[in-house]
Amino acid sequence: MSRLVGLIKGFPGHPSHPPLTDASIGAYTVATAMFVLGALDIQRPQMAYGALLALSGGLIVAVPTALTGLIDWSGMQKGTPARRVATWHLFVMLTATVLFAATWLLQRPGYVHDTVKTSAWIVAIAAELLLAIGGYLGGTMVFVYGQRVTDARARPISVKDALTPTLRNEHHAPIDASRLR
Repeated sequence: MSRLVGLIKGFPGHPSHPPLTDASIGAYTVATAMFVLGALDIQRPQMAYGALLALSGGLIVAVPTALTGLIDWSGMQKGTPARRVATWHLFVMLTATVLFAATWLLQRPGYVHDTVKTSAWIVAIAAELLLAIGGYLGGTMVFVYGQRVTDARARPISVKDALTPTLRNEHHAPIDASRLR
């Protein structure tokens, strides 16, 4: 069983979760853009079809994305700032996915009738905002805490500092940004 979990997680330096997130985030973003364009009456029938198809792709990829993320999360040390950020990331992304699933259900009749449903594009925008927040938290996991990075060192950074990073050198001392110009 542990070999299967290891295979699902990916390989050292090449975890499975990040590229899957790119696919689902891209599909959700394209769908949201199509919903808004269709609501503005730009190629409305095509946007009604394309948005639902893109959204369907994002929801399909969400399953392995969530599975690989959950496996990564379960392997993190409990009680650490990184685990707290990862837990928030998990809940925000699950909420966004549920809203995108609701968007799919709201838009389905519009697909049949060549129209973009108002409720669908409104919920899609709300889901997209959550997606951006969740993506920021996910980026914090990688770029601040070094989660699943092969040469990551222990990074004792508080959640507050991780979510509002400043320029720092390798010893975590603040860098004078005026010297970088």
